[in-house]
Amino acid sequence: MYSFKDDYSEGAHPTIIKALSETNLSQQLGYGNDEFCKKAADLIQDKIQDNDADVHFVTGGTQANLIGLSSLLKSYESVISADSGHINTHEAGAIEATGHKINFAKTSFIPIR
Repeated sequence: MYSFKDDYSEGAHPTIIKALSETNLSQQLGYGNDEFCKKAADLIQDKIQDNDADVHFVTGGTQANLIGLSSLLKSYESVISADSGHINTHEAGAIEATGHKINFAKTSFIPIR
């Protein structure tokens, strides 16, 4: 069964754990200045076919949503979310601190079998 509850309730894929284990003792610069972030940024630029694109890494989904929404929304626009949506329940303060309102729609959960 697929669950779209959140992105942190599951463990990491074995390939990720293996890569972390292999690089655990590798000393790197912090704050996105390490060789792994550089390689990831290069891969993203290659994938989108834009070597001049700025690629920024953030620590989580709330930060990514905050950056994206505050960049995209005009001052008079709002976010429309399911009432159970993570952005409405757990991220509302971060989003509304930018002056954008979160409007929610009543929803019900029906499991897919």
